[in-house]
Amino acid sequence: MKWRQETYRAVLQRGDVDIGAVYPPVGRGHLWRWRIWVTASGHPSAGREANQTKARQHVEGRFQAFLDAAQLAPMGGDA
Repeated sequence: MKWRQETYRAVLQRGDVDIGAVYPPVGRGHLWRWRIWVTASGHPSAGREANQTKARQHVEGRFQAFLDAAQLAPMGGDA
């Protein structure tokens, strides 16, 4: 897995698939928003955290839960 930095967000990518993203605080806000599209439930999930590291951990953790539920394991150079 790797994080790809875009203009207004960081996107978690596995191979050619976008898994989720982390968005910086907007305006006077202090919370980082996160969103993941590939989940064990099949429904997108989103939330807010105090910093970028915690937001990224949510996205990575929920993707790992998807892999576990699907009985898949990451392979390759960016695993």
